[in-house]
Amino acid sequence: MSRMSSDKISRPWRRLLKLFTIAALGALRGWVFAAPGPRFTSHLTRHAGTGGLEDIQKMRAREIKKELEDAGVDISDIFDKDDLVERLHQLRSGVIHGTSTSTSADSSDRCDRSGVASEHDGAGADTTEGASSEARSAPGPQSHSSDTSEPSDLMAKCKAMRVKELRTELGQRGISWADALDKDELVERLAGVLQKEALFCSSGRLKPGMVTKITGAELEEELRDSTTPLLLDVYAVWCGPCKMMEPQLANAAKALGNRVRVAKMDSDEETNASSKLRVEGLPTLILFDRKGNVAQRVEGALMEQQIIDLVNSANL
Repeated sequence: MSRMSSDKISRPWRRLLKLFTIAALGALRGWVFAAPGPRFTSHLTRHAGTGGLEDIQKMRAREIKKELEDAGVDISDIFDKDDLVERLHQLRSGVIHGTSTSTSADSSDRCDRSGVASEHDGAGADTTEGASSEARSAPGPQSHSSDTSEPSDLMAKCKAMRVKELRTELGQRGISWADALDKDELVERLAGVLQKEALFCSSGRLKPGMVTKITGAELEEELRDSTTPLLLDVYAVWCGPCKMMEPQLANAAKALGNRVRVAKMDSDEETNASSKLRVEGLPTLILFDRKGNVAQRVEGALMEQQIIDLVNSANL
C-alpha cells in the first residue's frame, strides 16, 4: 500500500522535471543559435565595406599584385587573378595582415588617379599608357618611315587578339608570358615588343635575333630602311658550305639581337638581285650600313663568332 502511494506521488514530480529539462534545453538552443547582436553585425558590415570586393574585381591584376606586395603580403602561391582578388579582399577586410605600414586606402587612391579599371578578361582596360612607356624605353634609332605603326594602333591590334594568340606570338619571339595574370598584361607585353620591332625594321618583315628569307624586291625595300644595318646571306639549297653556315648564322643573329637585321636570299630564285650584287661564290655575306651601302663583304662559310666579328669590325 505504501509503495503504491509513493509511485503516485513521484510521477507528477517526474513530469515536472521532464518539462523543466525540455524548457531549459530549448532556451539554451535559442541562445546558441540566436542572430548576432548589434556589435557583431556592425563588425561584419565594417569589414564588408572595407574589403570592397566588387571594386577589387574591377582592378587589374598587376594593380592588385602591387598593393599586396606593398603591404608585404606573400603572393608566391598565387597564379591567377581570382586568387589575387580573394587575397586582397582578405587583406582589406582584416582577415590577414601584411608587414608594411601602407594602407589599402593609399593603394585605392593610386588606382583612381591612374584611371585603371577593367573587366576580368581585361578587354576593356585602358592600356595605352603602358604601351607608351614600353615604346619610350625601346632601344634603337627612331624610324622615319611612314610604315611604322603607332603605339595606339599596336594596342588596338593586340586587344583584338585572343589570349591564346597573344601567348603564341610572345612564345615565338622567345618572350615569357607565364607570369602575366590577365589579358591586359599580355596585350601590353606584345604591344611593347611589336613597337620595338617597328623601330628595328619599319616593314616588320625582319625580327631581332632571327634570320628571315627575303626576295630581291624585298631586299631593295629593306635597303631603303635606315633603322638598322642589314646583314645578307646569299646562298643556294644545293651548296654544302651554305648548309653548314646556316646554324652558325642563326646563332649569330640571336647574339646580335636588335643591332643588325639578318636576312638570307636564294641566289637561284633571285638571279637578277644576285647579279646586281655581283655574287660569284656561295655563300656570300654582305653587310650594308643604314644608308644601304656595302660595308663588309665575305665569300665562304663563317662560324658564329666570325660573323659577329664581321659586324663589330664595321663599327656601324
